[in-house]
This record gives sequence, structure tokens and C-alpha cells, in this order.
Amino acid sequence: MLRFLRVRNFRAYRDHKFDFKRINIFIGANNSGKSTVLSAINLLAQTHTESRGRASPLVLNGPYEQLGTYQDVVHGNNVRTSLGFDIGFEKYEVSFDIKYRTQRREIEVSRFSLFENGDELYSFQSRSSKNDIKLQRVNIEEIFGQKALRRPEFIGFWPYQPEINRFAPGERLADEKSRKIVERVSRGLRNSEILLRNILRQFDTLSPFRDQPQRTYLHTGETPREIGRTGSSAITLLANDSSRRGAMRIGIEDQVSEWLRVNGIAKEIRVKSLTPRHFEICIVDFKGKEHNICDVGFGCSQVLPVLVGGLNLFLSPERSRRQPIFVVQEPEIHLHPNAQASLGSFFVGLSQSGGQQFIETHSDNLVLRIARHVAHGEVDIDDVKIFFVKDENGDKYVTDIKINSKGIFEPEWPGGFFPQRQFESLQLARARISGEKTSSDEQLRFKYLD
Repeated sequence: MLRFLRVRNFRAYRDHKFDFKRINIFIGANNSGKSTVLSAINLLAQTHTESRGRASPLVLNGPYEQLGTYQDVVHGNNVRTSLGFDIGFEKYEVSFDIKYRTQRREIEVSRFSLFENGDELYSFQSRSSKNDIKLQRVNIEEIFGQKALRRPEFIGFWPYQPEINRFAPGERLADEKSRKIVERVSRGLRNSEILLRNILRQFDTLSPFRDQPQRTYLHTGETPREIGRTGSSAITLLANDSSRRGAMRIGIEDQVSEWLRVNGIAKEIRVKSLTPRHFEICIVDFKGKEHNICDVGFGCSQVLPVLVGGLNLFLSPERSRRQPIFVVQEPEIHLHPNAQASLGSFFVGLSQSGGQQFIETHSDNLVLRIARHVAHGEVDIDDVKIFFVKDENGDKYVTDIKINSKGIFEPEWPGGFFPQRQFESLQLARARISGEKTSSDEQLRFKYLD
């Protein structure tokens, strides 16, 4: 699980640290900077999983994000400014900076540090005169001599130092102290890299721009692991799972059908084969009549990747002991308020399987439902965190909001989200007062509509 992420000079943020929980909700006005945090998570995930065979320390354009150029992502669009990230996961912390070489038109790692339980194991700093490398704060040349001063190779943003990475336990060095230092650093670099890669391997992300439904689909035989950024593989995952039997079957079709039924949208969803090559997705109404997914409300096709993606990540028998990460932007689009709230229950249900979720939303109904589950004791108060992001004259301010055991937000909302609902409710109450007499108790019902 990701404990925290600090971004420096990345897009909208000059410097901010986000401490994460299991369910992380990002709220704010349009263009406030909340999607920047999710973009950073997507960027790190695609870099650490796609960087093999690439020389670039950041994969700016990949399966999870299309961020353009270094100039597009660095704060203020100044290519002479370095950008940086700090990542906390389990007992490790990684901190690194990226700079742009204008003459070569390349980006490279200018600084990297690895910490274990707060102790610095390895550090690299690129300087004009030499490369400064330390192992547990001891200069590397004191251990391996001047030959070790060459710049390490980077796979993505992760350093590869031959003297360290190839060091075998028990290998002789000049003194016992040096051997113990190198052994610990070698072990720490290896174990932390594997751990971070495993954390980011069970990963999926969904943007608010999703594919439109099709009347027919192909039985391609492909077995995607993720729904994809636009949900393009959601239907294939759904169809593949419906064809499985035994322990390998997640039951996505059944779970989605139950969600549709509970929300009064439809009786069930059905994968219907038309030919050996083609199938369609049918929505069955409460009278038992089948409708092609293209002929029903747009909300069905748009929420489908959210449901399929979550179920595939968190309930898959192949997940083993890994803790998946699910990043979702605006899961509630094209859904009525009751269904938006039900998505809150869906995310809480996923969290019971472990893992981590990052949700960007404009839906107060979704957030209120999660708060209700906290109040009922169905999700721990320490497992949910809300980040309220606000823009003031180009500067981004983030307020961390928690939900207490009674489902109350602490601290109160700083403005712009729930206050809008309260304002509308107050206007409605005043309209009623102007038409008829009401008691003060009756007016209070309009303070908080649901």
C-alpha cells in the first residue's frame, strides 16, 4: 500500500505531501488540481511497470496517462525547473528529482535516495564536478575506490549500481564494516524495488472519458488483465469471466446484475453469444425483456467499467496476497443520485478485500454514503480520507478531512462542495416559508437533503 506521495513542481503543485489511507477521495471545483494527484499516481505506475527497456526515468506517455512533454508537466512550464517525487510504501521511502537537459532534449534523474525505517540506505546526487554516491552516508569511493564514482544506470527512476547490485553475500571487502554496509544496501535496493513493483503491478485506472457501447463485440480470445484507461477492455473481462467455471470465475456478471437490481436500473446484465465470433451485452428489464446495451440509458455503459474494474482487481483469485490499487475519476457520471450513493457502498465493499482506492468525484451522494458506512462501523475511520482541493489565484490548497465515528466530517468543509447543497436547501426552505407557515423543526429538514 502507498503510505504517502509528495510531489514537487509537478503540474499544479509546487510542493505538497499527501498521506494516504485505503479509501482516498478527492473533491474540489473543476480545474482545482485534484486530478493532478491521480495523474502522478498513474505516471509512477506506468513508469515502474513500463520502464524495462526504456532509458527515460519517467514514462510520460503510456497506458495510464498521456502527459505530453516535460514542459507540459513541470510546474510553471519552465524546463529549467526540476520536478520531484517522494513515495512511501511499507517500511521504505524513495525520494528522487528529475531535470531536463535542454541541449540533449532528455530528462534524467538528478537525485535519488532510499530510506528504510527512516535510515538512509543509498543516495545519489548529480553534481557538475562529480557524482556524489553514498551508502548509509559513507562515500562509495571509500568502499570500492574511485572506479565507483561513475553515474549509476537508471531503469526508470531506479538506480542500478554494478558494485552494489551484483554484490554477493559473503564477498570479501577491505573491512567487515564495509561488507555489512554493502550487504544491507544491496538487500534494501533489491527488496524495495521488488516490493514497489509488486504494489504497482496490480493496478488499474479509469478516466472520466469512457468508450461508448457497441451493438456487438468479438470473441477475440484475448485475456486482458485491466479494463484500460477508457474502459476499453471491460466488456472483454466481463464476457471472459462469464465463460469461466469453477474457482477461476469471479462472478462479475452476477455481481453487476445485483448492483443494477438493487438500484432499480435493471433485473440483470447478460452476455449473449450471437455467433462463434460475436456476442452482445443485454440489459434485462424487470419484465424479463432483453435490450441491447446501446438501447438503454447511457449510465449503464458508463458505470460498467467502474464495476467490472473493481471486481476484477479486488476479487480475482489470481490476486493472491497482493494489495491492488484502483484509481477512478468521476465514477458517478450519468447516474441518478441513488445509484451514485450506491457506488459509495460498492467502494466500501471492495475495501474489505484490502488494497487501496483513489476516487475523484463531484458526487456528495457517494461521499455521504461512505460516511454512513463509517457511522455504522462497517469501515474503520482510519481507512477513509478526503482531500478537499481548492485553487486560489493559481496556488493549490489541500484540506485533509476525516470522517469521525458518527459520520461527521472533521474539520468542516472549507467551502464550494457541500456548502452548495446547504445553500440550495436554504433557498428551498425560504421559498416554503414565503408560501406557508412552518415550524423551526420542519425547516431543519431542508438543511440536509438526501
